[in-house]
This record gives sequence, C-alpha cells and structure tokens, in this order.
Amino acid sequence: MQTWLESGAAAFQLLVMLGLGWLIVFLVAELVERRVGGKRRRKGSAGTILGWLWDYSNMIGIPTLLLGAAYLIWSMTWGPGLSSGPTMLIVLLMTVAGFLIGFGPGLRRGG
Repeated sequence: MQTWLESGAAAFQLLVMLGLGWLIVFLVAELVERRVGGKRRRKGSAGTILGWLWDYSNMIGIPTLLLGAAYLIWSMTWGPGLSSGPTMLIVLLMTVAGFLIGFGPGLRRGG
C-alpha cells in the first residue's frame, strides 16, 4: 500500500511540473507574439495577467526565492533531504522567480 501512495505522489508531482512547464511556455509564447507584433489580438485575460505579473515581478519573485531557499536549507538539515519531497518543484519555481526578477522590469508596459 505504501508503494501505491508513493507512486501516486510522484505522479501528481510530475503532473504539477508538466502543468507549470506548459503554463510557462504559454506565457512566453504570448509575450513573444506581442513583442514581435504578430497577429493583433484584443487584449484579453492573458494580457491582463501578464501586465500585472510584470508590474509586480520583484514583489512576487524575491519572496519566492527566499521561501524556496528556506525550504532547501530546511530539507538539507532537518528534513527528508533533497532526493525526496517536492524539491524539484521548488527548484523549478525558484528558476521561474529568477527569470521573473531578471526580465520582468524590462518587459513592463511602456518601459
């Protein structure tokens, strides 16, 4: 029974990572399409979300990096270690936060 639960948890973590990866690719494609000036589409919910995300990029990215670093330190010292748990998901989110901090301010509207 324990192996079934571990397999289910691993499958769920994989689905979450795939979903986040798909979302990142979708957002980058929307951004590139807007920057290159491809098809002119009306500004919908994706444009509103991206605009809000660029406006608050540092306020979102910096705490995400700090919380991720705190989790990694906890996991290495007192927790289960880096080979188990949601470590890869945390590292993925920290990578996205780093990109958000690095590229977000340059992509703001009007800047």
